[in-house]
Amino acid sequence: MEVLLFLIAFTLHNIEEALFLPAWSNTSRFQKTVEPKVFYFAVSIVTLVAYSIGILFLMWPENKLMIYLQTGLIGAMLINVIFPHTAAAIVERRYAPGILTGAVLLLPTGSIALLHMIQIAKLSILEMVFCAAATGIMLLGIIHIMFKLGEKIGERFDH
Repeated sequence: MEVLLFLIAFTLHNIEEALFLPAWSNTSRFQKTVEPKVFYFAVSIVTLVAYSIGILFLMWPENKLMIYLQTGLIGAMLINVIFPHTAAAIVERRYAPGILTGAVLLLPTGSIALLHMIQIAKLSILEMVFCAAATGIMLLGIIHIMFKLGEKIGERFDH
């Protein structure tokens, strides 16, 4: 149940970003300008990846790889609330897309889900940190690739 609540919060967070981030990126020092269609494509794929991880974990909750991926996803998203969202809002002294759902939804559901993962999987702090860092790097890579792919797809349809 904790993982499902986290995934719902993750989805709402991504919807908030989809609604506001492309326009915000035009004037932000934190985010290079991103076209709405490119962002929608990238955030949709990342959301599908998150649900894939969640479903695989729920199907095989004893599998170490699934435990590590799910723990990493949750940890990476908790870090994501702080950087870049909170950092961007503080430095730019204005609303940063994702901060509302990050603070109100992701932090509480993610914290509860992470505690659940620690309890059921008996993970150490070092394992949690490694999972969050590795999954965060993986997600950043996926996002970067999806931005590039989204730009290429957009170019093809624009002609």
